[in-house]
Amino acid sequence: MHKVYAVILVGGKGKRLRPLSSSARPKAFLSVTKDRKTMFTRTVDRIKKMIPASDIVIVANKLHSLLVKIDFKQLEERNLVLEPISRNTAPAIALAAFTLEKMDHDAIMVVLPADQYIKDEIDEGRYLDSIKRGLDFIETNDNAILVLGLRPTFPSTQFGYIKTRDKRQETRDKNIYKVERFVEKPGLATARKYVESKKYLWNTGTFIFKADVILRTIKRFAPKIYNGLKGHGNLSTSYKRLPDISIDYAVMEKAGNIFCVKGEYRWQDMGSFDSLKIILRGESRRFVESGDKILKIL
Repeated sequence: MHKVYAVILVGGKGKRLRPLSSSARPKAFLSVTKDRKTMFTRTVDRIKKMIPASDIVIVANKLHSLLVKIDFKQLEERNLVLEPISRNTAPAIALAAFTLEKMDHDAIMVVLPADQYIKDEIDEGRYLDSIKRGLDFIETNDNAILVLGLRPTFPSTQFGYIKTRDKRQETRDKNIYKVERFVEKPGLATARKYVESKKYLWNTGTFIFKADVILRTIKRFAPKIYNGLKGHGNLSTSYKRLPDISIDYAVMEKAGNIFCVKGEYRWQDMGSFDSLKIILRGESRRFVESGDKILKIL
């Protein structure tokens, strides 16, 4: 069995929820739930039920290192990977993969966004079960990259979409499909067609793969990122030269070895004020708003 590490991406520049979030305090550090924990803390607590704190790696902008340490007091210093500047998910994942490969060449990475909302223990259990299914698949499929997908409940333009092949793969898990294509945040008319077709899933941004597999894939499809980080060198200088690009655009839309676990849990991404209001009302949290924006959570 390969050792499994959780990699939590604490990225973002706080743009979509301004002025509620900011570059100094991105949305991962907002408290939106009844327990008043930050979204980052809840992400850590959730994955700790499967992966011990000693095997959780955090990738964050150096500006947010103190916020990370305050919210995750068990974090080991070697497991805090700091970006000199925010450069989207492709460079962040590559940096984490290079770091983990040095620690453990055979490492399996579970890459998680830090700001996703999963409401209750039932859905949390289903979410963790989806990750477990993905880990079992990656353990026996050496060159695969796996993503967690969810059946869309409305035509969102804030999420990426995954089209899966009609025929299920011959695996032990009937909920794992081969991915045919990725589509990043389509327009409303296209999103409606995807939902009506029932052939597309939402891309949750949760990925599972071996560190060496994702590095080989990045080397092939995003060589500027791979070569810019290989050996690290002067990270402060090299990181600023990397493309500001998501892992979806850089790798997932091009690679052919991608599979998808179809999850059964309810999930919400805090990508807009509309989605945030749904979460806050469901959690009975009051807020101050002006126009379409939330100014303060009470």
